[in-house]
Amino acid sequence: MLRLLVLTYVLPLVLLTACGSTSSTTSKCETDSTLGVVQAILDTRGCTASTCHGADDSEAAAGLDLRPENFYDNVVNVSASTADLALVFPADEERSVLYLKLAAKTLGTSLTEYGISGGSMPSSSDVLTEDELEVVRAWIRGGAPRVGAVAGAPSVLDCEADLEPSPNKIPPLPEPAADKGIQLFSGGWSLPADSEDEVCFVTYYDYSDRVPDSAKVPCPEAYGGASHDCFVYESMVLAQDPQSHHAIVESYIPPPGSDEQWDPKSDVWKNWQCLAGEKAGEPCDPTSAGECGEASVCATEPTTALGCIAYQNGPEEMGTLQGFFGRASTRQNIAVAQEATFLEDYPDGVYGVLPVEGFTIWNSHSFNLTKFDTTVSQYINFLYAATDDRRHLREDLTILDDIFAMGTVAPFTTHEACATFTMPMSSRLLTLSSHTHQYGTDFRIWYPPNDPCPSSGLGGPIDLCAVPDREPDYRSFFYQDPLYQRFNETNNLEILDSADDRDRTFRYCAIWDNGATDPAKVRRHSERPDAATCAFGEIAPEFVGPCGCAPELRACLGGPDQGMICGEDDSACGEGGVCDACPVWGGVTTEEEMFGILGAFYVND
Repeated sequence: MLRLLVLTYVLPLVLLTACGSTSSTTSKCETDSTLGVVQAILDTRGCTASTCHGADDSEAAAGLDLRPENFYDNVVNVSASTADLALVFPADEERSVLYLKLAAKTLGTSLTEYGISGGSMPSSSDVLTEDELEVVRAWIRGGAPRVGAVAGAPSVLDCEADLEPSPNKIPPLPEPAADKGIQLFSGGWSLPADSEDEVCFVTYYDYSDRVPDSAKVPCPEAYGGASHDCFVYESMVLAQDPQSHHAIVESYIPPPGSDEQWDPKSDVWKNWQCLAGEKAGEPCDPTSAGECGEASVCATEPTTALGCIAYQNGPEEMGTLQGFFGRASTRQNIAVAQEATFLEDYPDGVYGVLPVEGFTIWNSHSFNLTKFDTTVSQYINFLYAATDDRRHLREDLTILDDIFAMGTVAPFTTHEACATFTMPMSSRLLTLSSHTHQYGTDFRIWYPPNDPCPSSGLGGPIDLCAVPDREPDYRSFFYQDPLYQRFNETNNLEILDSADDRDRTFRYCAIWDNGATDPAKVRRHSERPDAATCAFGEIAPEFVGPCGCAPELRACLGGPDQGMICGEDDSACGEGGVCDACPVWGGVTTEEEMFGILGAFYVND
């Protein structure tokens, strides 16, 4: 159950009365935002008629006014009667009652499985077209922005033909009540127009006076030991701007014997500055809460750093290579999120912990495909564990042992690779997901039993790990929005209690398509990203591949000799061809590839 999004007020799930069109028209609308298009759709379909949701709250159907001047404030981050759903839950259409009711009419989907009362929208013979519904979905998925245009929303009602996509900023995640939980906020790091970057920075927090004694426990050794207080939480939700490719959030824990590093004013911490807001870039005191003003936070300077490797503004041990693989003892995972909103809600007896005072590491990889500069922000809400039933500590599941198992994928070809991972005995999965970049498709996972495969290490590929001859238990096709499986008492995989490794081994495979299905989607040297992380390919070529490709590897795209090596000579490709196609290999931008498993679990001991 979603308990962390502290919303404005509660309305019943029947509140969206499903009215149909009355006197609305389909004349060309005038708007400069996707929100304006959504409002035009609702108006065209009669939802804002005076007999429906087109009056003051006291007179509108179900007391809900959806007219343009009131629509946003009346639906975004406004809870429905079950805490799992909001009228519009930014970045998650499947937790948005407005979308679900519209989809039930257009697509014939069920409302009862979401616990929603009442009928679909609209209740008359009128219905949103699939393109109109997709506009609503894209707007919500894009963070439900109040202003700007969401990329990918189809053109409807002659509204959007001239809209220029803008960076999507998610509304701030409302903070939990003081006696219910806490919020961590990243501030906003800068991401210029038409660019990509992966940065690392650290924020400091001190909730020692806010966390109630009932939520405090001595910290486990991995979180600083019993001399430090931790708080326990039973659920966590992360919200981030939709242009984020991933957010890796961790707690920095100083190593034993380095007590001075718990002090944010220690010499190991450098370049504290306000992140975003009116004081952006100004020096700040990390212990002075609120010094940086609204929508800002005091943070160490963000710098380009793959997995925070060699980050210069924090302790040396924070920036080791082991941190990239989730194995650094000084970095305890909080969340790895590939979605704009990400939820972990734990079953009875399972809990997470964090120090009541400490440091948050923000490792954020984002891309800005628009013509406008922007910032990237993340919010995390934690809800205190409500009972003393604390038996099983939540643990991170990050499997990157075979991260570059795809090897080299030549232009206009595909390659498939598989690998395995083995869970601890008596473990129980909480979440399970996959990670590739844009050429990765058809990611599959098979639950146990499976024979373990040898690991490729970083160099891949794996030659002795075959695709199983049975249907997969997990399948995801979209790298930018991978499937997340969530586990509970009905699908808890009791086979993991076995002492036999085979009964605890998962096999996973993916296909990388470098223009084989659609030649227009081949990797192109001329479209190599303007990403600061491209420098890692030059610094560590044995670890990651370069952005773009050398002339001796370039092949023809189009023309009679497509796929032929052509150096830098377009004329070698014949009429209609260009010398621009590159192989795909492992690397750090979304133009290069990765192969991994993400999730969380606990041990049922």
